[in-house]
Amino acid sequence: MPRKPRRNAWKIVDGKWTRSLGSRGARVRLFERTKGGVYYRDVHVPGRGKDRKSLGTTDRGEAERLGNQLLGALLSEEQVIESGVVTLGHLWERYSQEAARFLDNDGRTRREESAHVAVLLGFFGDECDVRHLTEADVDAFVAARARGGISYRVNRADGTTATAVTQPVRARSPEVEVRLLKSMLRWGTTVRVRRGQRLLASNPLDGLRGVREQNPKRPITTWERFEKTRAAIQELAENTEDPAKHQDWLRLELALVLAEATGRRIGSIRQLRWEDFDFAVGTIRWRAEADKKRRESVVPVPASLLDEVRRFRPKLGGAFGGLLFPSRSDVEQPVRREVFQKALMRAEAHAKLPKLDGGLWHCWRRKFASERKHFPLPDVAAAGGWKDTQTLLTCYQAADADTMLAVMSETRKVTDRAVGT
Repeated sequence: MPRKPRRNAWKIVDGKWTRSLGSRGARVRLFERTKGGVYYRDVHVPGRGKDRKSLGTTDRGEAERLGNQLLGALLSEEQVIESGVVTLGHLWERYSQEAARFLDNDGRTRREESAHVAVLLGFFGDECDVRHLTEADVDAFVAARARGGISYRVNRADGTTATAVTQPVRARSPEVEVRLLKSMLRWGTTVRVRRGQRLLASNPLDGLRGVREQNPKRPITTWERFEKTRAAIQELAENTEDPAKHQDWLRLELALVLAEATGRRIGSIRQLRWEDFDFAVGTIRWRAEADKKRRESVVPVPASLLDEVRRFRPKLGGAFGGLLFPSRSDVEQPVRREVFQKALMRAEAHAKLPKLDGGLWHCWRRKFASERKHFPLPDVAAAGGWKDTQTLLTCYQAADADTMLAVMSETRKVTDRAVGT
């Protein structure tokens, strides 16, 4: 007599595989809707009923792996509900998988934020109950971050982990990390878990003033620097006999022209395609997948810039479309950011220009913003790709001597009539 399958084992019902994982209160049901078709999973959500989603696989082993992964998340959530403890590790896991503020960023930004959280986890520990964090805890972290010596885990490309130790830093790094921690806590107060309660009943750091760098490094480049750097790039292009290197210098010159004229991040510029330029209408399309905030925009640009781009097109072989700045090894991939960084540093050195302290490509973005202080903030933000005007105002637009002199030279005087006395 054949052995009866265990209750939670895989079994065939009406010719289709099905299985339940877990136990009452935290159970995941896996099943085929059609014989040999894609697997689905069911989870009961209190107050809402059954939640059903496709697992996107026809492989039974993979379906089981995904089901166990979901079960693990349910059990962790159940533990949070029963104990009331919300660990930093659990909060980060949920935040990194569900928070739109994190997921809406590009891959590079997500990796940077993950690295910052690794330092937070290294100091506070995965099991730190975030409900009891205090201002004193934050002050202790900031002091330790400034000294260096925090051990934390680093994820390697091969899937393994290693231990690293932080070096002494200025206030900028802990400023970013504390802001990220506060963002995670704030998000935790908006998320409902099972049984209708919130992941965090309140934000323990609500009202805490953030860390601030008293003298942040935000260098701005100039028009004179642009002209000298461009002349150096042209000279380097003329003096090389290697056709491939000649093309590299031409592409760097075009990237510099675009950075100076559009104020866009080098990450967006290096992913531009010839199809993104509408020469008839006079616009550039900035694709969402190439934008730090994953937003697409079409921006009108002056004819002089389009004329510059047009002159480069036959030299760079862009007649049939494709990337403006393809990698040498794969024309379907954009040139790496590091290649542009090293090339620009070499061009500036060739021009005998001093290195700007704390900036390279981003200095052109600040130049763009500062030159346009007399325009309405929403228009500058939309043209240059800033998501909000506050960041543009506080971090990019800087005071300059010419504008300050104009302020000091104002001849208009406030009169009794003007103030109504």
